[in-house]
Amino acid sequence: MNDTMSGTLLVSARTAATLIDVSVSTWARLHAAGKIPRPIKLTGGTVRWRIDDLRLWAAAGCPGRKRFEELRNAETAG
Repeated sequence: MNDTMSGTLLVSARTAATLIDVSVSTWARLHAAGKIPRPIKLTGGTVRWRIDDLRLWAAAGCPGRKRFEELRNAETAG
């Protein structure tokens, strides 16, 4: 992920897909299959992904959502 995103906390599916270098439709399929970090839902139904989650997920080798959440929880607990 480039340095221009360093101050950004949350990104849309389009931006997340661009950062990971996949199409938006591929990002949607990965999301539906539970292969990417879980997004957060904001007021009004807006869905965004945490940049920190995307960075950690990529650094961990892009594990499935369940495994990623285990890794993230272990990192924050320890």
